[in-house]
Amino acid sequence: MGALAVGGSALALTGIVEIGRDSPSAGAGGGSDGSPETTSPAVAAALATERPCRSQLNPLNPLRLWIGGDSLAGSLGPSLGRTTADTGVVQPVFFSKVSSGLSTPEFWDWPEHGAEEMFKLDPEVAVFIVGANDTMIIGDNEDWRPQYEMAVEEMMTLLIGESRTVYWVGSPVLEDDDQLHVAQLNQVFQEVAARHPEVVYVDAYGLFATPEGEYRSSLTDGEGETVLVRADDGVHFTPEGGDHLANAIFAQLDPQCALLAQAVPDAAKDVIETEGSSRVPGTSRDEDTTVTTRSPAPATAPPTTAAPTTAPPTTAAPTTAPPQTTPASTPPSTP
Repeated sequence: MGALAVGGSALALTGIVEIGRDSPSAGAGGGSDGSPETTSPAVAAALATERPCRSQLNPLNPLRLWIGGDSLAGSLGPSLGRTTADTGVVQPVFFSKVSSGLSTPEFWDWPEHGAEEMFKLDPEVAVFIVGANDTMIIGDNEDWRPQYEMAVEEMMTLLIGESRTVYWVGSPVLEDDDQLHVAQLNQVFQEVAARHPEVVYVDAYGLFATPEGEYRSSLTDGEGETVLVRADDGVHFTPEGGDHLANAIFAQLDPQCALLAQAVPDAAKDVIETEGSSRVPGTSRDEDTTVTTRSPAPATAPPTTAAPTTAPPTTAAPTTAPPQTTPASTPPSTP
């Protein structure tokens, strides 16, 4: 399968790498005003042609969009949610779980809870970000890799369901990651995504790194102003960082689903945060706006994922900040 890699610099980065469908490679570029426009017509054309969304979206029958993941989804969810909800033809729902990952199911079992979300909501497009809490599994050899690859395969397949488009977002570069563990996890994500034509891999690492691949906390906007995009902990996004990642994803989702062409701005939707979601204070765009926290009504369309049959985990998830302990039996202390 071919892969499309799109790059750029500063806030013009899109960071989209399309995995799993045959396409020519694409050049880089960006808007002169620093906006993360669709820098690769080839990527947008492939999505719009090969995996177009349902047509005739409207406020009464909006696109069902789900955004989920670790605490970084607590920034991405409100930002991408607001951007898409303002079109009036997308109903976004997001769920973030602080300190979660794919390597600690004893704390938070993502396949189980993801199956519940897919069953209840039956989204047409799913966006998922994870990885920063899984770096602890990487050792001096490759023993960790097969098991983690199986976990990624399980989650990715679950999100795809019968034929759902999935935007799988890799972990961004972290300030304290001298061993490049995040890059190794992202490599697994890309390799697994290459098996699935339904998956678009989003290179968040490139979006927030220097051209040399190193951590940076701020970027330059179209007016030449410095914008802080990472929190002081060197892990989380600021609200502006959440916006930056959201804009890069929207730059691909829009041509795929013709959102702006069908937009009804006067009918903007609420951004729904499902019950049980948790976020890190100060990292969300919506802190001065309204986010509806409730369980959405069941989807009207037949579910694409069977209802889970296992019982929910007995370990309570944190509701504020990540826990401070780091043993394997407890959640990691990053996002």
